Amino acid sequence: MFTRSIWIVAGLIALWFGHAIADTPARPAVMSFKDGKLEGDGADLLRAELPGAQFILFGEDHGFADSPEIALALAREARPYGVTHHAMEIGPRTDALLTGMLKDGGESELATFLARRPLAMPFVNMAEDARLADYFVDESGGAGEPLWGVDQEFIGSTLIYLDALVAMAPAPDAAAMAQSRLDAEKQAFAEGNMGALMLMAATAEDFRELGDAFSDHPGALALIADLADSAEIYALYASGANYASNAARIALMRRQFLEAYRAAPGPAPRALFKFGASHLGRGTGPLNTFDLGSLTEGIAAANGLDVLHIAFIPLQGQQTITNPTARSVFEVVDYRSEDIAALLLAAGIREESIPTDGYAVIPLEEIRLRLEQGGLAALSDDNRFLLLGYDYLVTTRGSRPATPLAH
Repeated sequence: MFTRSIWIVAGLIALWFGHAIADTPARPAVMSFKDGKLEGDGADLLRAELPGAQFILFGEDHGFADSPEIALALAREARPYGVTHHAMEIGPRTDALLTGMLKDGGESELATFLARRPLAMPFVNMAEDARLADYFVDESGGAGEPLWGVDQEFIGSTLIYLDALVAMAPAPDAAAMAQSRLDAEKQAFAEGNMGALMLMAATAEDFRELGDAFSDHPGALALIADLADSAEIYALYASGANYASNAARIALMRRQFLEAYRAAPGPAPRALFKFGASHLGRGTGPLNTFDLGSLTEGIAAANGLDVLHIAFIPLQGQQTITNPTARSVFEVVDYRSEDIAALLLAAGIREESIPTDGYAVIPLEEIRLRLEQGGLAALSDDNRFLLLGYDYLVTTRGSRPATPLAH
């Protein structure tokens, strides 16, 4: 009886407290750029979190100039606290190649390298992402690897690595085989035929044949093995095994992140991540996987530090999308997120309060308290993950499209 009374009282308190929070007007903090630095009360909210954050996890919807620019401004402010590494949604081989190019010639060398093959590297084929990576390389001072590429090798990376195999070939027949693959790859890209690309269409037997032709070259065999691993993930996706594909990919990402983390100097190396938002929230993500956003929580906690989860998803604006066709690769489109519109509505935040020139910074714990269990349960799966998995939402009504380095 006594226990039941406690639960009744607790329920009444929660009900009253929930109504009290819900009746409080919701006003998002605002943030803007001035001379490359973030300012405003929204910037102050994020800035206050930096000293204790071992990992800054910046989850995004891809294709915007804003998110890497905000991430770069945060990286500069976080450097005094030891944030010297940038974890990226690219493969380790691409990471090594990118780091070398940025050290030697910066953004201009990368743009030249990507000319006529703009999909050979993902994300850093956009100028704003390239500048973010370049900052970490320029400021590294030789203290470990500045970039941590932890993903699979990208579907377009064959335009780089088949070319490399031609150069590595120990015999004319091996060179001819790699060149034939490269020619077919270029043709598939020229036609916009993504299903014909090597990492989507090649079988295990195809990779065995390629390996046999390079059996006397250990470096080539390691490269072929990496491409085969990536092809296996793509093949699962192409076959409709979406969970299996994502589970394999996330297992690879977790393993490669831990390898990079353990190789970094110092007892608790700090890093800024920028990935798709599904990868960096706490908890099981929309892909039903236990991703980097959850893995990093335990690592930071063991070091007495925190993880700062920031999501950048615009309410509306413009976006650059990748749309490979025979005529073009990139396209700028109008953008609107109905998910963000629904989340703002549920939180009692008017769309008109979101800036068109600048950003709203919304602490998500306040919305969690505002909605309570019933409101959380009523959200879409994606919005529930966003709300529970992130600390802050940064949004705008004036997003700017990312700028391709090459076409």
